Amino acid sequence: MALLLGCAATGCGESHAAADPRSAGQLLDSADRAMKALGSVTITTETAATGGGTVYSGHETTDLKGRCVYKARFRSGAELEQIRTGGTDYIHGNAMYFEMWGRGTVPAMREKPWLKSPVGAARDADGLKDCTWPFTSFGRPAKGARAELDGRPVIPVEVRDKGGESPFAREPGTYTFYVAAEGTPYLLKFDYKGPHIRTTTVFTGFDKPLAVRPPAPADTLDLGTVRNSG
Repeated sequence: MALLLGCAATGCGESHAAADPRSAGQLLDSADRAMKALGSVTITTETAATGGGTVYSGHETTDLKGRCVYKARFRSGAELEQIRTGGTDYIHGNAMYFEMWGRGTVPAMREKPWLKSPVGAARDADGLKDCTWPFTSFGRPAKGARAELDGRPVIPVEVRDKGGESPFAREPGTYTFYVAAEGTPYLLKFDYKGPHIRTTTVFTGFDKPLAVRPPAPADTLDLGTVRNSG
């Protein structure tokens, strides 16, 4: 995504910058409200180590409540696909994923492309999404100059989290949130720079139709019918 900073680059002019009287905190609060009101959104995240190399990439389309589809790749080589709907997770992973996930395994799990499991059985080590997102403000925000993100006017808001109070990362770091400057104040993107990783999260597909369907029964193994080892 291309970002042009400042009115000199965007041609926005001083009058445009002065036309938005909202403070940094007000901008983030309005963005939080707009995002929480969505019926669907697509969230794309890329995380890289400061020393180089991709740590994680994920793509999720969700209703922000309990229905979503998700694909992810991890530095370990693990790959995951998840469909969550109707209180059930449908899980498709590669061999590395099942070496690392938080439950026991049996050979029968390799016989079907998808595993079926109740949402309540999910464990942190499974790496599954709960379809929600913590749209919430934290720290002391600072408002930046109006800019342009892929042709769309935005207002950057920077937050330096010194105490690790952010819901997005466990370590202190600097966040830059890009709020739409015109129309509905959606959060379009945020960047995180920490001591060990850099993360970019992009929001698109606001209120687009959401189709979340389970896999065909013939392609699904119900984990409740097998006995795990371990």
